[in-house]
Amino acid sequence: MKKCVIFLVALFVTCSFCSGAFAKDLKIGYLNFLEVFNEYKKTKDYDEILNKKAEAKEKELKAKESEIEKMQSKLNVLKEKEKEKEQKNFEKAAQGFLQLKRQSLIDLKKEKDEKMKEIIEDIDKAIKDYSKKNNFDLVVHGSAVLYGNNAMDITQEILKIVNASSRK
Repeated sequence: MKKCVIFLVALFVTCSFCSGAFAKDLKIGYLNFLEVFNEYKKTKDYDEILNKKAEAKEKELKAKESEIEKMQSKLNVLKEKEKEKEQKNFEKAAQGFLQLKRQSLIDLKKEKDEKMKEIIEDIDKAIKDYSKKNNFDLVVHGSAVLYGNNAMDITQEILKIVNASSRK
């Protein structure tokens, strides 16, 4: 009996201390990260720059491909002795073309990845700064929210912040 009373007193004291921790109101917000990413001015600018670079590389590759096709058609009409000599040049050019194409894709992907990382870091910083400034205890991705009051949606505020900072 004595142990039971001690246990109940200990439980009561523990619950008394814990109730203070649960009494605090949490300030929670959510945002649609993908919307912020897609509508961010820097994302649009980088997409435009990368598309122009991709188009320029595509033109360069088309020109090289055209040269190789001409070499191949020329190769078909040559005599056997001349054909052997030109075959080596053709193979070298074809291999150079494939290497250039592969390297172009790698370079564009690398640049795109770097730009995406930069954009994501900008957005993350804006979210953290906004959350600290406005005393948010928790900010979650909107896709994780099954229901949320629109007052808790901070997507547009974050979008305004990142777009304003990209103009500087």
